Amino acid sequence: MLKASMSEDMHCCVWCLEKKSQAPSWQTIWPVSQDNYLCNTCAEKLVPVGITTCSYCSRPREKPGICYDCERIEKDPDWRGLLDHNVSLYRYNHAMQELIAQWKYRGDAALALIFQQNISQLYEKRYANYIPVPIPLSPQRLHERGFNQAEQLASWTQRPARCLSLLRLRQKQYLFPVTKALTRVLHEEKQSKKTRRERLAATRNPFAFTPAQEVSVNSKNIVLFDDIFTTGMTLRKAAKVLKEHGAKRVCSITLARG
Repeated sequence: MLKASMSEDMHCCVWCLEKKSQAPSWQTIWPVSQDNYLCNTCAEKLVPVGITTCSYCSRPREKPGICYDCERIEKDPDWRGLLDHNVSLYRYNHAMQELIAQWKYRGDAALALIFQQNISQLYEKRYANYIPVPIPLSPQRLHERGFNQAEQLASWTQRPARCLSLLRLRQKQYLFPVTKALTRVLHEEKQSKKTRRERLAATRNPFAFTPAQEVSVNSKNIVLFDDIFTTGMTLRKAAKVLKEHGAKRVCSITLARG
């Protein structure tokens, strides 16, 4: 349900639905950034991960390098080299937890608009030659929610980051379509209900490869999309399936780093 669309106009914050104090401009007519969808109070609640992070998983660190968890996982022959790296946009603070709960579990699909600009810019800057692949939901979970939040995030790779991007036709023609190369064949308990130990101990792979009609993944670079990176096991299991079917590199873009 697009709750934000019920507000009087796009001068309302899509999160709290309060009126924003904003002078009229071309951006209020065609909002393209987080700040144009959120009021100042809500925008300040979302904290970027920062510049200094783990080079593998985007965990915030005091100095550049690799975090302990990634060092340990990369020494495990079962998981080593599957996910080349992850980039997260925000810290998983209390405000982000609340936003994701409202988005995923209470059906406010319009909240995905907040992240349109950042996702689009990141993809164009670093992953323009990567095929976007969303992490799939099981049919049961998709029926519960009515939409796949990872597909929403991946869809922003198909949209211009700025109005002027519409004129960059030469660059745009090389963008890959969102490709549903994975199917979830195992319906599991919600990840949010599992402890860290339970997530790491789960060895069954819930994903299977779906031959994509649009784009083959063989010898291609893939960028996975999901909402939260916690232990990274979901993304590594997805990457394992893709690399078994010939993918060259598999990276991921996630909204929040838990």
